Amino acid sequence: MMKKMGLLFLSVLMSLYLVGCTGGSYVITIGEINSTKNSLSGEYNQFSGHYYAKVKLDNQETLVLNFSAETKKGELIARVIDSDGKTIKTLKPGDTVELNQSGQYKLQIEGEKHQGSFTMSWEIE
Repeated sequence: MMKKMGLLFLSVLMSLYLVGCTGGSYVITIGEINSTKNSLSGEYNQFSGHYYAKVKLDNQETLVLNFSAETKKGELIARVIDSDGKTIKTLKPGDTVELNQSGQYKLQIEGEKHQGSFTMSWEIE
């Protein structure tokens, strides 16, 4: 029993490590948000709140961020937030942003009764 619990704990830890740090506070009706190492995506009947992923840029690295969405109702934006909690970029669907200053960033999706879908993807070059 103890060995199974240890394996379960290890597998949960590994999945969190592979995905990175994600989280938020939100309500979804009929649908879900998925996260991978380099993207956040969601499809739902309604999303309100925020969901984020954290990324770290080292010296000489550039973050290239793309944001797309389909909106049937409501509002949806994305924000790039620095380690001090300050919004440094606000993105609307269709926007692409490049950042090249080292540091830790929060890539956040914010919805207000949004019906539809979104994809935020990034590469670190």
